[in-house]
Amino acid sequence: MGFNYRTTYYTLIVLAIVHLIFLFVKISLGDFFLQDSHEYYQLAENIKNHFTFYSADLNAQINFEEYTKRPPFYGIFVLVFSFFLKSKTAVIIVQNILSFLGIVLTLKIFKHYFKQVNVKLFVTLIIISLSQFIYANYLMSEILLQFLIILLCYTFHKTIQTKKLKYVLYSQIIIVLLFLTKPVFYLFIIPNVLICLWLTKKIVKKAYLFSLIPIAAFFMYISWNAQRTGSYEFSSIQNLSLKNYNLKYFHIKKYGEDFAQKVNNEISSKANNTTNYKERQKTIKTTCVDYIKKDLFSYAWHHVRGSAMMFLDPGRFDLYNFFNYKNKEEEGFLAHLNKSGIAGAFQYFKEQPFLILILLPFILLFNIIKAVGFILFWLKQENRKLPISLFTLCIIIYIAALTGPSGASRFLVPILPIYCMFAAQGFNKRLNVLK
Repeated sequence: MGFNYRTTYYTLIVLAIVHLIFLFVKISLGDFFLQDSHEYYQLAENIKNHFTFYSADLNAQINFEEYTKRPPFYGIFVLVFSFFLKSKTAVIIVQNILSFLGIVLTLKIFKHYFKQVNVKLFVTLIIISLSQFIYANYLMSEILLQFLIILLCYTFHKTIQTKKLKYVLYSQIIIVLLFLTKPVFYLFIIPNVLICLWLTKKIVKKAYLFSLIPIAAFFMYISWNAQRTGSYEFSSIQNLSLKNYNLKYFHIKKYGEDFAQKVNNEISSKANNTTNYKERQKTIKTTCVDYIKKDLFSYAWHHVRGSAMMFLDPGRFDLYNFFNYKNKEEEGFLAHLNKSGIAGAFQYFKEQPFLILILLPFILLFNIIKAVGFILFWLKQENRKLPISLFTLCIIIYIAALTGPSGASRFLVPILPIYCMFAAQGFNKRLNVLK
């Protein structure tokens, strides 16, 4: 297979060392929390003390949005490794282990399909993608989601390889865990039906029946949410993102900050004047969608552009927080690019601290290299015929499409090892020619 186990062994040792360096640096710097981390930790605390799935302080005024804002699985993950082991550091250690294992599992999957796997380049691309190691050291769900996605790819690989229904069953359970970790994955139940139908036709009979498991779990979950809030919704974060990110940043780009803030305030005012939580959520969604319809083609381009930026964003926000730099403004690279174009983004670069000024262009350069390698991979006809490649591409496109205008390096983390594998393989034959 052209898989050099000696090279792989030493390369993975380097990868483990990088994980340890980032772990020790973060432990020495302290603070494993970003803004979202507090909500996950509060959710875990409420589950432990009150068996209530709520991501804010129960002693404060109850906000129905907090019942559904954070799905339960990562909160349970934090509960198990933080409260029961009585150490937040335990969560971080486990996430670093999952990060390492996910990368190894990615290698294990794809070595079955490629005659040569460029392990050194694959691991190098990951090491330069610092967000992988940054989010392994925060109380954030990205690494758990990444590991589950790689497990999903592994079960698909095993289904193809063994033609056994048990792996289809495992994959459906993993899909449920995925959308109970991050709301972005609940719509995956739609392409999952098509995938299971294809598996039924080509690989293993009756696979389509198992696609009912995530669908049943989805309806059970939103029914439970309706009992708690009165609204049949999967997560309140969908409307929050639609109003405060998707629509607002689109309006900033096209009409300016004053107009964007005026519309945002108008939507909030209309929502606050409703009689109940269900009507409030409906008002936010319908009003946002109405504004988007007015500029449908412009917004569609804005959405696609944001999805693409996820693959290029160098992660200024991630670096600032990890190294405890004082951030004097909330807006980062993407916000400046949206508002002022390339000239504004370049001016923003020049104003960064020295370490950030060195790292950002370097990471951006390698992000461009990864994107080129990814494209080169798909230009090879033999790669487009592999079911595992098409399945993982489906996941990458799905994540990018749903991320949209919010696209940043953080949102690439769940699919980063798979993306880097494709990028490395895209360059593989060309590098061999140079040798």
